[in-house]
Amino acid sequence: MKAAVFKKRDEMAVIDVPNPIAGAGEVVLKVHNCGICGSDLHAVQYGIGMAADTVMGHEFCGEIHAMGPDVNGYQLGDRVTSLPYFACGVCAWCQRDDAMHCSRLRSLGLGQLPGAYAEFVACSAASLLKLPANVSSRAGALVEPLSVGLHGVNHASIEPGMGVVVMGAGPIGLSTLIWAKAKGASAVVVSELAPGRTELAMKLGASAVVNPTESDPADAVKSITGRAPDVVFECIGVKSTLGAAIGMVGRHGQVVVIGVCLESDSIFPLTCVMKELQINFALAYTRSEFQETIDALANGTIDATPMITDVINVDEVPAMFTELKRPGTRAKVMVEFPH
Repeated sequence: MKAAVFKKRDEMAVIDVPNPIAGAGEVVLKVHNCGICGSDLHAVQYGIGMAADTVMGHEFCGEIHAMGPDVNGYQLGDRVTSLPYFACGVCAWCQRDDAMHCSRLRSLGLGQLPGAYAEFVACSAASLLKLPANVSSRAGALVEPLSVGLHGVNHASIEPGMGVVVMGAGPIGLSTLIWAKAKGASAVVVSELAPGRTELAMKLGASAVVNPTESDPADAVKSITGRAPDVVFECIGVKSTLGAAIGMVGRHGQVVVIGVCLESDSIFPLTCVMKELQINFALAYTRSEFQETIDALANGTIDATPMITDVINVDEVPAMFTELKRPGTRAKVMVEFPH
């Protein structure tokens, strides 16, 4: 089968690889769609933990093409999305629906197991979730990034009337915006440097989009709610943004860090003490948050399809990875396979 793979730092390629085979408790999906994630871009840029010819891609959905032994509750042709990992299912972390901390976790698409920039991908049946008929396959491949935003928002105590700042209008920032609005925030101001993303953030429900080099996002929140932001979501993941979030949030406020910074950083603790802040860090999602996202897409509580700015085929993946090194108007790029 054809697959987009990591070759070496800053280089992707499309090659033929063997078709996966479903083992016990596993299924093989015919991939419909797979999104390109910022984590994929960072992994290729730094070559973190990946061997040459690693099949990447972890935001995906498809239909069940083959089933191994001991798979129950599914049929060939079922359209599903999947948590992008195999977990043990029995440890304390798995039992509390927090499998991202399972010591036996093996992830798809980032070096441990082949991912879904391919015509077929093998998944654990325990990681599958069915997609309703009214949730498109493109939307199904958004469940993973949307669940990252949901997990971050679930770390916050959002109540009606609150004002929040979302730092960054990339896919995770936009997912966080969507969920902050859905959970009842009255004002959601997005802080974003790239002017091309302003229209998209507004389309997805932002109260305002502010370039932080030109004005203070906290002032934009204050103009709507009459006070400083109650919550700031850091969705950028570069050095100094945590300090900026701490500076923006109001007294007794909360900073939720969703962005992944790969450098050492520093903050001024006295500011946190004087404001009596809470600072929370959010990693990935839970299975229940995947299901909540699917349900919200199905019942119309959220609509994330405007996030999809580009749809490409697998042959275009290497060139797109090069394109995405440069800031622009793209949000979620979707790799689509014939189905």
